[in-house]
Amino acid sequence: MKTNSFKIIIFSFAMALILSACQKNEYYVDGGLSGQPESEKSMTAYDFLASRPNHLFDSLIKIINLTNTKALINQQNITIYATPNDAIMRFQRRFTPSDRQAARPLAKIGVDTLKMLLNRFIIPNANVALEEVIPDKIKYYKDNNTDSLLIYGVGGGFSPGSTLQTSAFSMEYEHRKIKLVDSVNYRCKIQTHNLITANARIHVLERASSFSGGLKLKYFRIADVN
Repeated sequence: MKTNSFKIIIFSFAMALILSACQKNEYYVDGGLSGQPESEKSMTAYDFLASRPNHLFDSLIKIINLTNTKALINQQNITIYATPNDAIMRFQRRFTPSDRQAARPLAKIGVDTLKMLLNRFIIPNANVALEEVIPDKIKYYKDNNTDSLLIYGVGGGFSPGSTLQTSAFSMEYEHRKIKLVDSVNYRCKIQTHNLITANARIHVLERASSFSGGLKLKYFRIADVN
């Protein structure tokens, strides 16, 4: 009987470790709250994004190079909502499950369009930390196009009558719809918060996000990219 009880305890402990690891891998894409090395904090935002060992931002770096906006990314006191490769591929493919489409090369998309969308994910003259967003709950900012952004503080609930936190604190990003330009108010979650560089604070959008940021897009068929 004792042996069975001991096995149950060991099994429960192992499962708790596995679940904890899974949650961490899902929540932390690239450092941030999970522990960013001090050596990275002296890098410029561009160098930080370009140097990721997991190549998470290769497409974003390509957009920065195509639009000649390295100086923009490296300006002082900005907040960047960095879009991972998946988000940019989703923009390139304009994918829907019922319609197979090839990815349109970034070099074949208008530079003005790429730059406008990149500006949607930059807040100038602001260092927006998660710790600041949580007490604000909801706050308007202006992006680098002067469009309206809403930044939400979410999560961190507590059980009734308990000090146990039931969910992690997080923030969400929302670009407000522009009539005739956008199809929706574009809202997405953050995968990793509070990455620090020499000039910017970076928050990584979840992989399910899209670089289109609510912009109305035509469908690019395979024939369009041959």
